[in-house]
Amino acid sequence: MEELAISRRLTDNKVHLAAKSTRSRHPYLSGNYWPQRNELHLSPCEVIGSIPQSLAGGQFVRNGPNSSIPPEDGQNYHMFDGDGMIHGVYFKSIPGKDELESLYINRFVHTDVYLASQYWGTSLLPSIASLIDPLTNTVQVLKSILRSGAIAFLSGSARLSTANTALVYHDNRLLATCESGPPMHIGLPELETVDWHTFTDERTGVSLAPIPGSSKEWITGHPKVDPVSGELLMFGYDIFQLFNPHIRFSVIDADGSHKNFQQPVYLKSKTPKMMHDFAITQTRAVILDLPLTMSPFNIVGGGKPMLHFDISLTSKFGVLPRTYDAKRDRDQVVWFESDSCMIFHTVNAWDDHDSAGNVVGVNLVACRFKGAKLVFAAGAIQMPSAENLPSDVVHLYYYRFDLNSGKISHEYPLSDYPIEYPSINTRHLSLPNRYAYGASMREGSFDTALSGAKVDVLVKCDIQALIRSPPTNVTQSSSVTPPSGAHVKTILLPPGLYASEATFVPNTSETATGKEDDGYILVHIFDESTRDPVTKDALDDKGSEVWIISAESFSLPPICKVRLPQRVPYGLHGLWVTKSQIESQRDAKRNSEGDIVAAKASREHTSVRIITNFWKWSLVWAGRSTVGGLSSGRYAASLFIGWTVFILLTYRLFGFIVQHTMQSLSR
Repeated sequence: MEELAISRRLTDNKVHLAAKSTRSRHPYLSGNYWPQRNELHLSPCEVIGSIPQSLAGGQFVRNGPNSSIPPEDGQNYHMFDGDGMIHGVYFKSIPGKDELESLYINRFVHTDVYLASQYWGTSLLPSIASLIDPLTNTVQVLKSILRSGAIAFLSGSARLSTANTALVYHDNRLLATCESGPPMHIGLPELETVDWHTFTDERTGVSLAPIPGSSKEWITGHPKVDPVSGELLMFGYDIFQLFNPHIRFSVIDADGSHKNFQQPVYLKSKTPKMMHDFAITQTRAVILDLPLTMSPFNIVGGGKPMLHFDISLTSKFGVLPRTYDAKRDRDQVVWFESDSCMIFHTVNAWDDHDSAGNVVGVNLVACRFKGAKLVFAAGAIQMPSAENLPSDVVHLYYYRFDLNSGKISHEYPLSDYPIEYPSINTRHLSLPNRYAYGASMREGSFDTALSGAKVDVLVKCDIQALIRSPPTNVTQSSSVTPPSGAHVKTILLPPGLYASEATFVPNTSETATGKEDDGYILVHIFDESTRDPVTKDALDDKGSEVWIISAESFSLPPICKVRLPQRVPYGLHGLWVTKSQIESQRDAKRNSEGDIVAAKASREHTSVRIITNFWKWSLVWAGRSTVGGLSSGRYAASLFIGWTVFILLTYRLFGFIVQHTMQSLSR
């Protein structure tokens, strides 16, 4: 019996060794962070409970990084790396029945980067981790940047955006965003990649930039759509500005026409900054000029990483009119200064008025870190000791900017809960709102470097009540964080279950009360107990769920669970798209069965290939309506330049080889 037991143990050990995971052990590639490479098309889901009729005809979509070619173990990786992948759950009405069918779909966003990566068999872009790691030397960074530039040039990739961050619906288009380029137009409900959207004004023909791939095309990952006017507000920053760093601020009308476009707003800083988000009120925009510098000149001139948090700098908030015109209103930008901090996501902002109706102040609620530890943690990199803080819990934070005095009249944390990935009822964006929803965790924090941060707590905050109950001993540099109390409600997920960002959907049924929190919270849930017991890998066919929770009661059990046919990795930002928005999409049609069919994709991979015997390099060029979106003239010009450079490079290389070969033979 003892020999049999030993034999079984040896067999079990062999099984364990044979089943060792082949995936990267990077914390943001382990478990359910591992990319999902299967694409499904409108597949039926199992429903437990009853789907609210308010969701009829709408679609819950979520974006996030999802590497189509994941790095090998030991290679640099960052949570924000990866191609954009959109997951959607479409709630379709069943004819003749008072119930809804849920259909799951997921698709890669077919950017230039994605298409080129599929051809080359390697990721086109360097990892963000290589740009922030203080242990990476200058030569390595420059080498990775030059490599990416060379591959991008050879593959005809005009734009280097991965469109992997967020989603916004404007001017009858769903747009996938990323701040390193223009957004990508996505067709619903099939999630077809249509084409880059450069905000061309149909009246004037003016767009973000005349040349595809220009840094003037870069816009924020979080544009804002005004729920009252339908205007889209956005900005773009440029990391290549050596002098007079500025952003470009734009307001696009509901019909796509330009109200004010690409207006330069000059910063108080001397170095370009990474600016992930901003905020709007009904009359103002709030720009966040924080100490996270981002510039290639950091590497060349300062011996610092390209992305560098300078803790010696203060935080600056620029409040400008939404009607801002650089020639007319440059002195109308009011700058406010505070302690060094980092804000990745704002919650909301709204105006304060005096008795005469004049705007005298601007209120801002945001998720505030003391430093940029999260940027390093998401790449599994320890922050430099000079910039490190012993604790950097992200708090819901309140600012009030007094426009008359030019001073910050109030600034303090609202709760002791770590809260990130905030969302609100978007009908109240830019207006005074009461409730905010967010993600939190029982243990750990969002800045954990050695294990991927995982959300197991959902939070609902009464921010107006929290603002009225400020913490004690408030100074500009410190304050005693108030306990959450009755103004913060939490949902603790069952052990082993983890969530992504929660999205609010208003109740539009006959029972709607009009209350701000009358609606539903939609959130992706994954059960980590379904992972492989040996390798701990998340299995693709072990489906995630979408939970539908009452936003008003904010409690479990959920109203409904939608079981998806496959796993949805932890990702970034979601959006609810209504039935009317889907039906009013540009170029959308109905098929013979009466279903909405999105605009057909125009982005297909076409190429002309030349392979040399020595390098086996390939030139991959795309047609007018495909990769790069080049017009006939630009396509011809880029083709001519590309071939010329290629011939010159290979000619010099060929001559070098011939010369040395002849010298060797003559010896």
